[in-house]
Amino acid sequence: MQKTDAIKGGKFLLMLVFSYVILSVLIGLIPLEWIELLMAKSVILFLNGKIVLQEPVLILFENYSIQISYLCTGVMEFILISSALIATQGITKEKKLIGILGAGITVYVFNLIRIITTISLIETSSTQVIELTHDLLFRISLFFLIAGYYFLWYYYSTRKKN
Repeated sequence: MQKTDAIKGGKFLLMLVFSYVILSVLIGLIPLEWIELLMAKSVILFLNGKIVLQEPVLILFENYSIQISYLCTGVMEFILISSALIATQGITKEKKLIGILGAGITVYVFNLIRIITTISLIETSSTQVIELTHDLLFRISLFFLIAGYYFLWYYYSTRKKN
C-alpha cells in the first residue's frame, strides 16, 4: 500500500466517524417516539392494528402486539450510509445529497417491508421461524443494505458516461 492510499483511507475513516457523530447528535434532537411512530403508522397502512404511543411504540393486533423500537426504524443504517457518503472523497456535493436522499427512501422502504414480512409470519409460523426471520432480515439490512447501497451509489457516482 502506498502512503497516499493510507492517508486517503485515514481521512475517510476520520470523516466517517465525525459525520456519524454529528448526524447521530442531530437526529437525536428528534424525539425517538416520533421516529418510531412514523414507522408504526406506515405499518398499519398495510396491516390492521392500533398504535399505543409509548417507548418503544406498540402496535396492537387482534391476538398479539409488537414493538417498534429504534432499531426497527432504520435510523442507524441511514446515519451510517449517509456518513459514508459524506466521507467519500472525489464525489460532488450534489451526488452526495442525492445519495443521502436515496438512502433515506431505500432504508425506509426496506425496513417497512422487513417489519411487515415479520408481522405477517406471526399468525402462520412458529416462534422460532419468526425470530429467525426477524434476526436474519435485520442482519441482511445491516450488511447488504449498507454495503450494497454504498456500492451502487459509488458505482453510479463515479462511472464515466460514454
